[in-house]
Amino acid sequence: MQTFTNEAEQAAFTLAEALCEKAMSCMRSAEEASEAFRNGQTAMRRQFRARGLSEVEADIRWSGSAQASRAIADNGFFMSQAAMFNTAATAQYAKALYLRTR
Repeated sequence: MQTFTNEAEQAAFTLAEALCEKAMSCMRSAEEASEAFRNGQTAMRRQFRARGLSEVEADIRWSGSAQASRAIADNGFFMSQAAMFNTAATAQYAKALYLRTR
């Protein structure tokens, strides 16, 4: 159990924990987007292999698709959101630590 020296420290720590949870949620979404990209790429390769075409052609076709573009964009967006929330959480943890030593 976390003990706090004052109310401001507790508020900063609680906010930091909430921001960390938000960052983890964004990371999970980024992982899902990355997995969607890989699954789509694998499926496209299988389809092209069944038609007797090369994996390179499949990768070119997949990278130009709207699904691939969306997966990459989602991954980038959620990764930047996770970084932002982690940075904010770090600032709140530092604030809580500062308030504890004051």
